[in-house]
Amino acid sequence: MDQFLASENESLRALSLAIHGNPELSGAEHQASVLLADHLAKHGFSVSRNVCGMETAFVAEWVSDNAADDVVTVAFLSEYDALPGIGHACGHNLIAISGVAAALSLKNHIQSNNLNARIKLFGTPAEETWGGKINFINAGAFKGVDVAMMVHPGNVNVTWAKYLALSQVLVQYHGKSAHAASNPWEGTNALDASVQAYNAMSMLRQQMLPSTRIHAVIKKGGEAANVIPDFSLTEFMMRTEKLATLHDLIPKMDAIFQAAADATGCTLSVSKDPIFEDVVINPALAERFEAYAREGGCTFASKEVQMAKSYGSTDMGNVTHVVPGIHPVFDIECTAGDIHTNEFREGACSETAHKATIRAAKCLSLTAIDFISDPEFRKRVVDEFANK
Repeated sequence: MDQFLASENESLRALSLAIHGNPELSGAEHQASVLLADHLAKHGFSVSRNVCGMETAFVAEWVSDNAADDVVTVAFLSEYDALPGIGHACGHNLIAISGVAAALSLKNHIQSNNLNARIKLFGTPAEETWGGKINFINAGAFKGVDVAMMVHPGNVNVTWAKYLALSQVLVQYHGKSAHAASNPWEGTNALDASVQAYNAMSMLRQQMLPSTRIHAVIKKGGEAANVIPDFSLTEFMMRTEKLATLHDLIPKMDAIFQAAADATGCTLSVSKDPIFEDVVINPALAERFEAYAREGGCTFASKEVQMAKSYGSTDMGNVTHVVPGIHPVFDIECTAGDIHTNEFREGACSETAHKATIRAAKCLSLTAIDFISDPEFRKRVVDEFANK
């Protein structure tokens, strides 16, 4: 496998740099999706583009000769959207090629060892916003997939990364403008509604679990101090360790939004993004991935230490609720800054980051090989998923 990955190293590096050098926002990743899909097609994958209602999504598939319809199916996932203003500061150019490298190296091993399997690579747009993987799930694209894996760059090696369930909400209050000095009683203050909702949210924190996170920003609240604002817009985010806890929290926040409208006399409109579910880490897959990473020279803290910190939210969580999966973090040694910073953006195009990505992709591929070729390991993965 090392020899094969070495032979592909130059083209994978070029692919990563091309994506990094042309950052594209969620849902508009036109060049990145074409580059990735074309690269896989050149390596014998059958590629379906513009799938599941997403213009920049694709599925690349390869199946071994004479494989049965129910052959073991392994999926890898690539992300490639950038962040507004700071480009690939989350290293999605690395995630993009990690999936490609894992898929190509697994294909090479299967062919060289006369194994039977199906490989799928999902090109998933918009992880930073509306979550393209959710569209794949809703369209039934993961039906028949036995396991799904991906990795994410960071500044530490973490297999047991804790990703939180997330609900993101935009709340609009509509009131009535009036002169704030001469006749304020004729107005209905939409900013007051947002402030009341914000304050009520803050009061709710004392009744929440320590692991729950809620945060908000008032994005619009008027144009001039001497005018009663007739419109306000606030963005709220709610995060919990488990999806069930989030489902308990959402009605409480909905009641807060409505109460603020009732108290101020405003009307209310709420827009909710699809929920990002918590990542359900499959223990068997995680242990095997970490074992291979340790063999490759990576160092890890204990499982308990790894799980003590939360790592935000991702639509990969939704995938792990429908098929067994993992979402480890690999260290690119960017000491200047963490993800979503200008410094991490620069680190994501370094040679050190590239080498770490290829190493992580190899660990994905080796874990997949075990899943394909070892029935006992495969059964453990399936059983642990059933009992999640």
